[in-house]
Parts: sequence; structure tokens; C-alpha cells
Amino acid sequence: MTTLFRIPLLLLGMATFTGSALHAQRAIFVEETHASTDFNLVNSELPSWDIIPGGPGKDGIPALTYPTFAVGKKDKWLQDEDLVVGVHLNGVAKAYPVRILNYHEVVNDNFKDQSVAITYSPLCGSAMAYRTSDGKNQWELAVSGLLYNNNALYFDRQTESLWSQALGRAVAGPVAGAQLELLPTTLTTWGEWQTRHPETLVLSRETGFSRNYGLDTYAHYATTDRLMFPLNGSDKRLTLKERVLGVNIDGATKAYPYSVLRSAENHITTDVVNGQDIRITYIPAANAVYVTDANGLALPHASMYWFAWAAFNPDTDVFKAPADAPTSISMMMGAL
Repeated sequence: MTTLFRIPLLLLGMATFTGSALHAQRAIFVEETHASTDFNLVNSELPSWDIIPGGPGKDGIPALTYPTFAVGKKDKWLQDEDLVVGVHLNGVAKAYPVRILNYHEVVNDNFKDQSVAITYSPLCGSAMAYRTSDGKNQWELAVSGLLYNNNALYFDRQTESLWSQALGRAVAGPVAGAQLELLPTTLTTWGEWQTRHPETLVLSRETGFSRNYGLDTYAHYATTDRLMFPLNGSDKRLTLKERVLGVNIDGATKAYPYSVLRSAENHITTDVVNGQDIRITYIPAANAVYVTDANGLALPHASMYWFAWAAFNPDTDVFKAPADAPTSISMMMGAL
């Protein structure tokens, strides 16, 4: 991997962005390159000089707690093509519009008495949901304003420990090392999710905050090959913002580029990771994926840009289509 140089003050690529919305979300300059003193970095597994302010400070991006929902089939605000993070748990289906998540990043929610945090880090395009109670502890997550490798660091309101969104783990503070359980999610379109779950609820625009949820503040960012903040290393196997599906099976990680899943026969990809059968269904119209085991049970996974997955999983394997793999059946037959 190639180590990228650091620019302490100027955010990488900010000159390419126009419009006031993103400007308001992220400051143009970072005044310090070390972590905010608002948080105790005891037991930190991250170098303090690599934890940087992302612009808004602690709670500057307000997490949502006790969110309100609308009945999906009655809500006419969203367009079919709008992106949502879909969660189906304990028989309840809910959709969280990315237009809202861009402004809040964390939704502390409840699925039939199970506490769940739906998280979205727009700089990494990463959609992940975590169970935030384990019978002994219950965590309420909020946005610290700090970043590591462009990925959001959250804090819990119980101990103010810092948590990595990409890892689902407390990486500094009194409970450093505590791990959250990753849950199945789907980054998809509102139309596709609503068709699949006609009784779904949808996160309401009535959040208690005055935000322009009609504007996708990161639409341009997603189309560029630039990052806004320093990155420790770059894995050249894929382009920076190639969207990948990432799985972690008992410590064995693998990334599945959407571009490869898109080309699979019948849009179905099967694989085995660390002894676990995996079946991935790609939905072309929504650019969405669903991941199950051999019995059709949903498996936890992450959807994010390649640079983010590789930064937090440097030893990850990358899935290749059989036709591209050196030992594929088609290549062996061609050699005969």
C-alpha cells in the first residue's frame, strides 16, 4: 500500500465542491491536526495525530434519538429513486432516507425493545446498523466531530468513549475494546425497499431540527475521485470510491465490488468465506445487494467506498468474477 502525504490544514479536494450546504456541513479548514480535548483518549488504539476534527464539533452534527416515523405507503415525500438504508429486524421494516442521514449520521432507534443504532458516514458512503444493547450495557451514540481515515468517530453518552463507525468498536476511552454486533442492512432505493416491504415505516422529516432534507449535500462528492480529509494509505486494487460489499466472518474479511456483482449470471453470486456459505443477490434497478447464507437467512455486512473498507481491513480479500480469476474453469478449459 502507498502511504499518502498529509496536508494538515487544507481539506483534500474541497475546491471541487460548490454550494452552501456541504460548506456548512464540513469546515473548509481544520485548525488542528490532533484530537479534540473534549474526549479522553485513554486506552486509544488509534494514533492521536491521526484523529482529526471534521469541521462541526461535538454534537455539531446532531444524532437522532427517539425518532418519529411515517407509514411508508402514505408518505409522499420521497421519490422512488431516493436512497434509503433499510433495516428489517424482529418482523419490523424501517427505511432511513440518506437525505436525512447526511445531516444526522446516527439514529438511535428501537426494534421491539432491541436498541439499534443506524449509522451512515457520508464521507465513506458507509451504511451500517449495530445492536447497541447486550443485556448488560446500553449505548446511546452521538457524533463526536472527529474522524479517522475519513470515517466518523462516535461517542457514547454513557462514558464518552470514542467508537469507530467502520469497526463498530470503542477505540478510545473508558470502554475501549467494547464491540457492537453488526446487523443486516441494505442500501437501496426507496422504490425497491417499499416494493419488498410494503408495510415499511420511514423515518420522518419531522426530526425537531431545521434542515434542508430535500437537498443531497454529498451528491457531487460521490461522483469525484477525491477525498476531503487525509487517508493513511491507499489500496490500489480498486479505485477509491468503488462501492463494495464487505463481509467479516470471524475475522476473515472479503470485499465484493458492486461492478463485479452486477455482471454475475442472473445477478447471483455465491462464495464461501471462512467456511460460511454466502449468497449475494444484486438488484440492478436499485444498485442494491442482499446477503444471505445457504438457508436464506440474512447475514450482516457493510456497504461503503473501497478506500474506507481497505483502510479498516487492510488484509481483506477481493472477490473476482470467475472469468477473471487465474484458476477459473473457463481459463482452464481454454488451455486444453
